Amino acid sequence: MTLPPPRLDDLTWADMTAAVRRRIPAESDGLWTLHAPVDPGVTLLELFAYLLEQRLYWLDQVPDALVVALLRLLGLEPPRPARPAATVLRLTARQDGVPVPVVPAGTPLTRDPAGHTVFTLDDDVAVFPLADGADVTVWTDRDRTADLAARRGVPLLAADGAPAAVRFTLPLSGAHPAPGPLSLLFELDRTAGPAAAWLPGAVDDVPPPAELAWSWFRPGTALHGPFARVEDGTAGLRRSGIVRLHPPADWTTRDCGVLLSTPAATHTAPPRLLQLAVNASAARHLRWLTASGADLRDQTAAWLKLPGQELLLPDAAGQLVEARVRIGGEEWRPAPDLAFGGPADRVFVLDRDRGAVVFGDGLTGRIPRPGRDVSVAYAVGGGRGGNGGMTANWVPAEEAPAALTAANVVRAEGGTDPETVAEARRRAAASLGEVTRAVTADDHVALALTTPGVAVARAHAALGEHPGFPCAHVPGAVTVHVVPAAPRDDPDREDFVAAPVPDPGTLCAVAARLEAARLLTAEVFVRAPRYRDVELRADLSGAPADRARVSALLTGALRRHLDPLVGGDDGEGWPFGGPLRPSALLRAAQRALGDLADVHAVAVGLDGAVPDESCRDVPLRPGELPVLRAVHTRIVPAVEPGEGLA
Repeated sequence: MTLPPPRLDDLTWADMTAAVRRRIPAESDGLWTLHAPVDPGVTLLELFAYLLEQRLYWLDQVPDALVVALLRLLGLEPPRPARPAATVLRLTARQDGVPVPVVPAGTPLTRDPAGHTVFTLDDDVAVFPLADGADVTVWTDRDRTADLAARRGVPLLAADGAPAAVRFTLPLSGAHPAPGPLSLLFELDRTAGPAAAWLPGAVDDVPPPAELAWSWFRPGTALHGPFARVEDGTAGLRRSGIVRLHPPADWTTRDCGVLLSTPAATHTAPPRLLQLAVNASAARHLRWLTASGADLRDQTAAWLKLPGQELLLPDAAGQLVEARVRIGGEEWRPAPDLAFGGPADRVFVLDRDRGAVVFGDGLTGRIPRPGRDVSVAYAVGGGRGGNGGMTANWVPAEEAPAALTAANVVRAEGGTDPETVAEARRRAAASLGEVTRAVTADDHVALALTTPGVAVARAHAALGEHPGFPCAHVPGAVTVHVVPAAPRDDPDREDFVAAPVPDPGTLCAVAARLEAARLLTAEVFVRAPRYRDVELRADLSGAPADRARVSALLTGALRRHLDPLVGGDDGEGWPFGGPLRPSALLRAAQRALGDLADVHAVAVGLDGAVPDESCRDVPLRPGELPVLRAVHTRIVPAVEPGEGLA
């Protein structure tokens, strides 16, 4: 039950004056006899009641500054500023076949003629010349170029723990040396993975799922070698990101082959590649400007040694996102608010609506001294206006190091407007219910499911289970079994993983999160689920017209019913340790077949054993999940009603 919020402003002027008049005879010992409004004493009482009513009204109001201060005291974020949208731009040089100098980070590009929507590159980009009409080729066990062009998802590095490799041939032209690193966008299927590296909320400190090695080769020759340095924004193909490959000194664009290999492919499922783009860089909906000297002299000349100093920045009203301020050669730092600033703290806050930098009042934040040189580097942009689809009409917003065009090869997303104080209060109220300590079994599950940077679909906390003492109940020990997310769109795909197992990086990330949240005397272990191989035999009565179709429908339905991620009666995965009941399996099979055939019985076999026809439940231990390996169908004579009765 939710408690109603207290209301302090619950007395009116009439209530207070009536209460005071009732007390006059007793408090005055009967000497005060005239209680009408014409009495000067009553007039004073009415005045005091009026003033008290105003004070009560003020007391019941919570100013925004107090809300922000309380959020900071609780360790929560104050109202979040506007967030810029992010995308990935693929750059192309207009001089065909000629490499261009490195395009530096911070170069602005726009997608509209008026230049209202400007995105700025996050990294330096070496724009390599590309062959006309050529595509990136992909070779795994066979040529997958057509699948990549159609965005069907090319499975890379089969997730079986064995060595694996994949070859890419980039459409580079000529024989030019490398002006900089190769910047390659690897867009992976995100249906069951963490956020892309360029989006807000991306986590960079998660161990990779597998150890990857990157090397180059020259197609058609035996020339090959390692890259001098690799910056892997995909975190080991865990998420979409940009890989920056630094070629050695003797490399040329003829060496356009890239070999990606691993000694042990320990991914949960083969990463599905949707797109590989060359000359790519992340870009954000920002544009950096500078104001100094004459731009601000009129304002700074009017400053006094008094509170309320501010700087209105040119072309920043309604768009201000970030700012860096230097006054008299000293750096001033931005702050979310001035409530916690001291008299000597060089801090300022941003007023996005007015496009202003606001300084303190001498008590909460230092007052800037007039007459000093002031320079401000500030960014404009941000907000939902930067979100949008994919276009190919990007051009430099100002003078660029070369004649460039660009296209954003992924959607621009993640841009948000500034958060209001009311929205921050609602967010703070919701965050108070978040689990931060691992006390109960449900706490362990909640923390495992919300581990940043990895995709955990299910978790089960087995209390008293200790890996070192498998046959005993150990007080204080908790083993958390985690099932990672894996694609479930098509069970007939070659890269479908029936029994998802967490990669080593996921186990380490979940273990680190639980280690920081566990009780002092608790031992917490993180393990993969234990899968038990299941073999079923279904007896069908009658004579189905299409036995192959019936068998396929039956196998698909039972496999989905026992699936660790989408199985069970509720479709949220087979319950950990849930027994295999032949009667429940029979119902699921009959529901899938409908009128095609009648299911007479279902027998269950575990771990290669012959299916048991006794119709008894087959138990599983806590932390165990079934994985269906085979379904055998058998046609038995139909049983007529009343048959076998004496």
